[in-house]
Amino acid sequence: MKIFKSTLRLSVAISLLAAMTACQQSSSYNGNGWEISVDRKDGYLTISHQDLGPVFNQLQLCLKDNEEQAGFSKVETDADKGTLLITVDDPGQTQWTILISGEGIDFSCPDTDAFVTAIAPAGEQRIPARVACQDNDVMYTQMGYVSARDIYHLFDMNTDIMIGFPEESILTRNKEDNKLMDIQLPMTEGLEISLTRDYYTSVVGLKKYQKTDFEPVFKAIPDNFKAAPTGWSSWYCYYMSPREEDLVEETDALARELEPYGLRYVQLDAAFTRGDKANWLEWNKELYPSGGKWWFDHIIQQGLKPGLWINIYGANYEKPAMADKYPEDFYLRDKEGKLSPACCSADTTVVRLDYTNPEVIEKHLRPLFETLVNDWGLGYLKAAGWGTWMDHFEESRENAFNPAMDSREAYRKALETVREVMGDDNYILGCAMHEVGVGFDYFNGSRTGGDDYASWKGEGNWSDGMQTFFKSLFGANYINGIGWWSDPDDVMIRDPLTFEEGKTIVNTISLSGQAYVISDFIADFSEERLQQFLNSDYTTGWAEDYPQLVKALPAEKLTLYKKTMPAMPVRAMDLYPYKADPVRSPSPAAFPKALDLKVNAVSGSYDVVSLYNWADTDSICELDLYNDLGLEEAEEYLAFDFWEAEMLNVVDNRIRETIPGHGSKAIIIRQSAKHPQLMATSRHLTAAYSIQSLKWDNDKLRLSGVSETVPGDIYSLYIFVPDDMAAGQLSVSAGDIEKKQLDVHLLQLNLDGGDKQVEWSVSFSK
Repeated sequence: MKIFKSTLRLSVAISLLAAMTACQQSSSYNGNGWEISVDRKDGYLTISHQDLGPVFNQLQLCLKDNEEQAGFSKVETDADKGTLLITVDDPGQTQWTILISGEGIDFSCPDTDAFVTAIAPAGEQRIPARVACQDNDVMYTQMGYVSARDIYHLFDMNTDIMIGFPEESILTRNKEDNKLMDIQLPMTEGLEISLTRDYYTSVVGLKKYQKTDFEPVFKAIPDNFKAAPTGWSSWYCYYMSPREEDLVEETDALARELEPYGLRYVQLDAAFTRGDKANWLEWNKELYPSGGKWWFDHIIQQGLKPGLWINIYGANYEKPAMADKYPEDFYLRDKEGKLSPACCSADTTVVRLDYTNPEVIEKHLRPLFETLVNDWGLGYLKAAGWGTWMDHFEESRENAFNPAMDSREAYRKALETVREVMGDDNYILGCAMHEVGVGFDYFNGSRTGGDDYASWKGEGNWSDGMQTFFKSLFGANYINGIGWWSDPDDVMIRDPLTFEEGKTIVNTISLSGQAYVISDFIADFSEERLQQFLNSDYTTGWAEDYPQLVKALPAEKLTLYKKTMPAMPVRAMDLYPYKADPVRSPSPAAFPKALDLKVNAVSGSYDVVSLYNWADTDSICELDLYNDLGLEEAEEYLAFDFWEAEMLNVVDNRIRETIPGHGSKAIIIRQSAKHPQLMATSRHLTAAYSIQSLKWDNDKLRLSGVSETVPGDIYSLYIFVPDDMAAGQLSVSAGDIEKKQLDVHLLQLNLDGGDKQVEWSVSFSK
C-alpha cells in the first residue's frame, strides 16, 4: 500500500462567489468541493472543503527573501483550466497559480524560492499520520498533540480522508494552540494538498477481505472511553477450572495490589456454563455455589468492575436463561437438522441460536443483558465466539428462520441490541471476528489475533506463545485508538518468561496503548487451593505443562505491572498494517526495531522508546534519533533508561546499547532545555500519568510540580541537572522528601505516596 500524490489536472468550474470590484478586499471561490477565501489586503487565503471543513487558515504565499507579508494586487480565475491566478504585491509582482481539483490543490510559482505557510486544524479528530511508504522499521504511536520532522499527513477520523502534503513539508504544533499545526509547504511537482478518500476501507484494504456483500463503514472511535481497558482475565491462569474461591482470592489480590495502579476490570472467561443445568445466569453449582451475581457484588465492593465472557450466539438448549424452554425456531440447525455447539463454550450444552429470528433478540438476548447489566452490574463484556456463527449460518442458511438475511447483518443485529442495553458506560470487547470492520459501531475494542500462551515461543503448545501476542499487537496497531481499542490478547509475564522478556512485553503494551488485560496469578495459593486447582477434573491449560510454576507473581515482576499501568490514551500514528495484511489475525513479516511513543502532555513533549533485541542472544542495538524517530538533527538530546534509572549516552544523535536476548530498553528522550528538567517518574513508563503540573521558574531557578502518588508507595522523580547548577532547598506539601544524587547529572527525589496530590519543588544554584 502506498499513497501517491496525484499530478492529474482536472478542468473544473471555479465560481466567483463574491464579485470582484476595485474596492473589495475579500472574495471567495469554489470548485470540486473546495472553497478558497481571499483576503486581498492582508494577503491571506483560507481553504475549506465540503467534507473536511477548514483545512488551512492564514495561508500565505511566500518567497524566501521576503520577510513581510504582502497583499494581493490582482486575483483572477480561469474556469477552463480550473485555476485561480493571484499576483502578490511584492517588489517582483510575483504571480501564483492555484489549481483546484477533486483530488487536491496544486500551488505553483515561477520563483524557485517560493513556498506556502499556513495554520491547519489538527485536534483530536484530525491527527498526524504516517503511511506505508514511510515504514522505517520503527513503529510510531502518539499521546496528545504531537508532531515530528517526518510527519506529512493528517488523517481526518470523521471522514476517513487522508490529507497528504509533500515529503519536504514541515508540520509543527502551534505554540499558542496545540490543536493547530503550523505548516510550511515547498513547491513540488504534483499536488501540495492531496486527498485520499475511504482510506481505511479502500487504501488500507478492509473492503478487500470481506467474505460477503457486507462492506465496513469506517467510523471514528467514540470518545466515551479515553483509553483502552486495564484489567485481569481468568483464562490464561485458570482456563476451564477457576472456582469461586479462586475468583474471590484473585479479586481481593487485584484490589490490594493493582487497583491503586489503575487496574479496573476483573473478567471471568468461559467455565461457568459447564453442565446441562448451567446457563448464562445460573452458573455451575459445583464451581460457583454462591452464583454469579454474588461474585459480581464482591467485585464491586472491592472497587472494581465485573466482566464476563459470553458467546451471545449460543444458549443452553435444555435450560435456557430466560425461559424454561425456547421454541425450536430459536435455534440454528445444521444441514442435517442437528443442533451445533456454540464456539468455545465449556461444553456442548450451549448451542447456536438463530438471530435471523427477531424473537430471539427480544425474548432472549435483550432480557438477558438487561439482567446482567441492570441487576448484576456487568461493566465489561468479552463478546466471544470468533465469528464462527457466521460460517455456520452460511453453511446452514436453508434451515434459518430468514435464509435470505446476510450473515454479517444478522451477526450485527445481535451486537446492536447488546450495545443498546450495555450503554455508553460499559465496555464491549469483540473476541475477534472474521473480518476487521464487522464489529464497527458496536465494539469499543476487539481481539485482533489468536490465543497466546505464557511462554516466549509456546514450545510444546499449539500456540506460538507471546509471539502470537506480538504479531497481533504490531500487525493490528494501525487501528488502535482510531476505529476501536485493539486487544492483542492477554498480557503475561510469569515464569518461564524471563524478567527481560517481561520488560519487553510490558514496554510494548504500555507504549502501544492497546488493551492492557493481564492473566497472571496475583493471589497467593494455600496448599489446599493449589492442589484443588492442579487436580481439577476440568482443563487447566498452561498449568498442565508447568505445574511447578503455578504461584503468585513475585514482587519483582508485579512491579513491572505497577510501573506501566494503566493503559494511557495512546493511539496509532502509523496508519497501516505493519508488514502484514489488514486481517483478523495478522502475521507481520518482522517485528520493529523500536516502538516510539511521541508524547505531548503536562509532563512535557518527548519520546518514550522501546528499543528491541528480538534475537536469542545479547546484541548491540542502535537508535538513530534523526532517521528512526524523526527528531531534529541539530538539537541536543538527553536519554534516560527507565528500568535502570540512569542516563544514557547520546553521541552524534545516536544511542548504542547492549540489550539481552528477547529484551528491550525503555528510553525516555527529551530535548535539552539547558536547565534542570524532569526526565521521568517511577510511577509510569510514559512519565505522563502522575504529573498534574510542571514548571521551571528561570528567575528563581526552581523546578516545581504537582504529582498524584500511590498510598504507601515511594514516588520518585528523576531530574537532569546541567554542569553549571546544583540542587538546593527541597519542599513538599505532605510527607517527607529525600534527595539522592545518582550521578553527576541525575538527581532522584523520593516522596511518600499518599491519598492527596503532592506539591513539590527543588531550588537550584549556579
